[in-house]
Order: sequence, then structure tokens, then C-alpha cells
Amino acid sequence: MSSDNISTTETSMNNSHPGDSAKRVSQFSYIKAISCFAIVLIHCINSARVYHADNLSAEDTLFAHAACSALMWAVPCFLMVTGALLLNRERVIPLSKLFGKYIRRMLTALIIFTAVFTLMKNYGASAEELAHAFIDGLLYNHCMAYLWYIYLMIVLYLLMPFYKAVVNRASDGALWVITALLLVVCSLLPIASYLGVDAALKIPTQIVYGVYPLLGFLLYRHKMNAKVAAVLALICTVALPLITYLLAPLGIDASGFSGYNSPIVVLQSAALYSLMLSIRRPAGEMVSDFDRCSFGIYLIHMIFVRLIMRNWGFDPFALGAASIFVLAVIIFYASFIMTDLLKKLRIFSFL
Repeated sequence: MSSDNISTTETSMNNSHPGDSAKRVSQFSYIKAISCFAIVLIHCINSARVYHADNLSAEDTLFAHAACSALMWAVPCFLMVTGALLLNRERVIPLSKLFGKYIRRMLTALIIFTAVFTLMKNYGASAEELAHAFIDGLLYNHCMAYLWYIYLMIVLYLLMPFYKAVVNRASDGALWVITALLLVVCSLLPIASYLGVDAALKIPTQIVYGVYPLLGFLLYRHKMNAKVAAVLALICTVALPLITYLLAPLGIDASGFSGYNSPIVVLQSAALYSLMLSIRRPAGEMVSDFDRCSFGIYLIHMIFVRLIMRNWGFDPFALGAASIFVLAVIIFYASFIMTDLLKKLRIFSFL
């Protein structure tokens, strides 16, 4: 969604190198396109659950939670691509580019889409009320929750000089140790709360957002064995919704197992990312276009989601769970067309 697009030449993992910034890595295009659709699907499922909560059965609500838990790998995969692209040791990112390109792009997106959703959510309000809602939304992300990703990327970009200093001075072996230790702190220890260890709740689990770029950089250089990755991805993807279903009758919140810091989600994300790195077929024009427009798709799709489900009152659960997937495909493609058009017209070039 926010990682750099690396020029035009297609390469396979067999003959490309992380430091070869003159080429586009086909596998990254696949990862970004697939992950972007998964994010749209998550938001369609979750929005249907939130906007039509009063009309849903307990089974529909449980299905929504379970389905979303199985798709939590999508954002981590984007963060891992960002790490693989920006942390390679041969790539220099001067502060002028960091602030003048990357951070400016995120700030522009944040301001514009906070304004868009402020108008959508407060239609008919006075100018003073709109201004107050806009400032409140911008400062505290009270506008649309999904914009949290923009705040995260701003923080990661601000930390990029530190990341680069560590990566450029440490061996891959040392980076694996650092990554493993960070994952123990922010991923393994917090689940101790399910065993009644209250101290675990005080661990800053948000550290995991900063670990995914390192993990993506390392897995790009040393990807998992494809068979191991496939088995691990299957086990984790089945386990996440299964845990949700098993804990629901007990009244236990399963979010600790399905959050971005969950050990299961970390393993699932790493396995799927590594699997997609093994794709040998060069990305075609469609996949490359989805990659190129992925950030815009991410930003725009929630406009369609809110209009369709909140403003127009459409409840996809009323037509069956499969309709949510169909709706996600439609919204994904509509968001792509709009992004592509805005890019060609050079309107909102940050997309």
C-alpha cells in the first residue's frame, strides 16, 4: 500500500537481488495485489458486521469474526514488502527523500481522506462543526478507523534512519536474533494473559508493527522452504477461525490469538509471504496495475464500503456470506478503476 514501486523490469527471485533497485520484483506485485484484495474483503466483512449488527444472528457475527481472523496476514505482508524494499543495504534513502516523498505522501493522504470522511459522516453540519470534526479526526483518528495504517507508516518512515543504521551494521544472523527476541516480547509473552498472568498485558505489543519490516527483509533474503511454508500457512489459517469458534461458547475473547501480534498471525504472515515470494511466473499487466494502484485502492475502497453498507443500507449477509466476497471483488475493482483514472488525470498524484 505504501511501499515504493521499483521501476519497470520484471525479474524472478532466481536472478534478482534485494539491492537491485533498478528492477521490479514480480513477487512483490503479487503480494501487494493479493494482500490488497484481502484487506478489502476484511473491511467488507467487518463493516457488514458493524453496520448491520442489529440484524445479524449470533452465527453471522461469529462467522464475521472468524473470517476476519483468517485474513489478518494481509497488512503484515504489506509491511514485510516495505521492509524488503527499503531496508536493503545497497539502497540509500536521504532525509530529503524520506520527508519530501514518503512522509509527505502519507500526510497528504491522511489530510485529504480525513476531510473526505469528515464530510461524509457530518453531511449538513455547520462549517464550525465540520472544522472541529476534521481536527479531532486528524489528531486522534476519530474519523475512520482504517486510516490507522497511515499513522503507522508515518512512524515507520520516521524510524527508517534507525532501521537503516541497524541493518547496515548487523549481519543477517544478528538481525534474526534481534527479530526473534522482539517477537518473543511482543508476540509470545502477551498470550500469557490467557493463563492469568496479568503482567503480560503491560507489554508494548505494538512493537510487532516494527518487527514485520525486519522479518520481510530477512525472509526475502532467506525465504522458507516452500513445503514448510505451505503446511505452516494451512495450519495457521485453519487454526485462527477454529480458535474463534471454540472460544466463543466459553465467553473468551479470541482477539489475543488473532491480533497482529499473535504468534499464529506472525507465523501465518511469514509463511504466506514466503510462499508468494516463490511465485515464478512474472507478474502480468493486470497484477502490476493492481500493485501500482494498491495504495489508492486501500484509501478509496472504504468510501464505497461506507456508501453501500451505511448510507444505502445494503446488508450482504441478507443474501448469504458468499455475497460479501462478490461485493469485495466489485469494490476492489471499482477502487482500482478510480485510482487508475485519478493517476492518469494527475489528480491526487499521491495515490
